[in-house]
Amino acid sequence: MTDYLYSDLNQNHDIFLHDCFADAVSLHRNILIFHFSEGFYLGETNPKNPFQALAYTGDAEMRIQLVYTNPDVNLNIYLMKETTDGTYRQEISLEELRNLLKKGEKLEFLYTYQGIDNDSVLFRCEMHFDKYPFRRECVLLISTKEISYHWNELFQENS
Repeated sequence: MTDYLYSDLNQNHDIFLHDCFADAVSLHRNILIFHFSEGFYLGETNPKNPFQALAYTGDAEMRIQLVYTNPDVNLNIYLMKETTDGTYRQEISLEELRNLLKKGEKLEFLYTYQGIDNDSVLFRCEMHFDKYPFRRECVLLISTKEISYHWNELFQENS
């Protein structure tokens, strides 16, 4: 894991992943790590945001502390696949997601839904490909103890 200058548990719900792209995923000691080379957003109310306006980080990570030691129990990853018969969910493994990102595909985060007791999170995403079908809807359902966000620098968003 990379050491970062800043971290936040997002208890004020003022860190946003909407339209942010993960370009790598790894698992380290029961922590699922999504890497964002172009960063993510901090809202104007975040105490670590000196701009008092929407800001974005540079290189950053989201770390998800998994509930169970077996990642397969904690994590369900679904890619939506369209066929002539309709759309269906295709479950993929963490290793398959990792390999897609290693090949240069990108995972765009769109919406985050937190469980009632903060024991689970659902991310609605899009997987971007460099060839047809170019993108597919993706859903990540994760059993989590804690989610933390880490970065080194912050930039003011141009309006």
